[in-house]
Amino acid sequence: MGKKKEDPYSINRILKIIHMYHINMKNIKEMEQELSSVGVSQYGIEATLPKGNAISKVVENEAIRLVESSRYWSETVTDMKYIQDRWHRITDEKEAMILNLRLDGLSMSEISRIVNMDRSHLYKVLRKIARTIKGYPQVYATDTTN
Repeated sequence: MGKKKEDPYSINRILKIIHMYHINMKNIKEMEQELSSVGVSQYGIEATLPKGNAISKVVENEAIRLVESSRYWSETVTDMKYIQDRWHRITDEKEAMILNLRLDGLSMSEISRIVNMDRSHLYKVLRKIARTIKGYPQVYATDTTN
């Protein structure tokens, strides 16, 4: 008998990704800025000649390759992409607003004040959002084969 492939994205993991999303996005943007400023200095006659971006591009590409090969960042980017590829599944306007506020880094207290909802109910809504992200309801699936 074939073994059923296990989905690595549990509801709790999705909630953690949502919670850490804004922090990870900020860190990735900072890292990209640092990498874009990587360069190589030249001295002597080479410094006065017109230069292409070939040398610094090699260094930049190597730095990017090292970062992308980092297991942690690779997994983090994959997790963020998992959420991005599925956030369209949240079709309820209030749920979409809650998800957006959480992804922007607002605390549960701030969100509960904005949407006028107590925190315990807000946690339930976030779990519902995570379930929706995890498994797209078949009710909305369409048959695209001819």
